[in-house]
Amino acid sequence: MTPQASSGSTAPIPVPPAPETNADHQGLGPLSAELLVICLDPAEAIQTLVPFLKEQEIVFTSDENAAPLIRGRITGVTASLPTDGVPQPEELELCSAALCRELQTMTQLRLVLVLGVSAHIIALGACGIPLTRLDFRPGDITRLPDGLLLADTCHLPSDPASEDLLVQRRYVLTSLMPKIKAALRPSA
Repeated sequence: MTPQASSGSTAPIPVPPAPETNADHQGLGPLSAELLVICLDPAEAIQTLVPFLKEQEIVFTSDENAAPLIRGRITGVTASLPTDGVPQPEELELCSAALCRELQTMTQLRLVLVLGVSAHIIALGACGIPLTRLDFRPGDITRLPDGLLLADTCHLPSDPASEDLLVQRRYVLTSLMPKIKAALRPSA
């Protein structure tokens, strides 16, 4: 994999400091994970998404004895993005640069699960892929040119008034999980 942040502009972008490899505030799960989750609100995802993913046999520890289970990580690079509005291009570029550095340390990474369009944009930017090359396709897994797999799904709304939307998006995520497992554990 050749991650690189690419904004398409020629102006230099201020780059945030590289994430510490052992800092809890940088995400949940080990950098040795094979599955990385990117979403707009990592704190919310840790509360709502982690229980669902654990039911799907995805663990967020570095325990090597959990071999049949999928080791996952939720990145914290998006923690500074606004959750109540649309992130600005500069904010997405900063997250892409930070994610690029994180991806370079994740030597066992095989699949990135993005929740939402903004997370999709950040992932593509971190890998140096222009936005025009790969549309956001909820429920699909795409093999990137370097072999990394990108699974798209929508973020789960936290608004209790959006019950129908929550059910619909949870269904897409639930339908995507067998594809993710098959991609990471083809012999299982």
